[in-house]
Amino acid sequence: MEFFLETIYIDYFAVFLAALLYAAIYLCWYSKWLFGPIKTAHFFLNCILGLVISYFIAFFEGYLGVTTVSDGMFVGFCLWLGFVVPTLLAPGVWDRKFFVESGVKLLTFLTISGIIGA
Repeated sequence: MEFFLETIYIDYFAVFLAALLYAAIYLCWYSKWLFGPIKTAHFFLNCILGLVISYFIAFFEGYLGVTTVSDGMFVGFCLWLGFVVPTLLAPGVWDRKFFVESGVKLLTFLTISGIIGA
């Protein structure tokens, strides 16, 4: 089985921009006006996680040949539904924070995948 990594194009500017928006969404989501303040260490960790998530969404969209915003957002929704929701479901139900956590993840995944898909 051959796997051609060299044919996948990743726009690193879009990945960086998506990671910045990921961090900005988290900063707004966990502000004192919405769902509580975020700690500084958590914010920096989310910046790094945003960069990693953006890169891998760009990798998947590049592999799938996504060229439109709507197709990119569909890929982001499928990734959220298939990976994020099952991982957050068990601990989120017990902590009653499932909707807050999954909501911010849905918003960030749609934003990241839409930007990278454009």
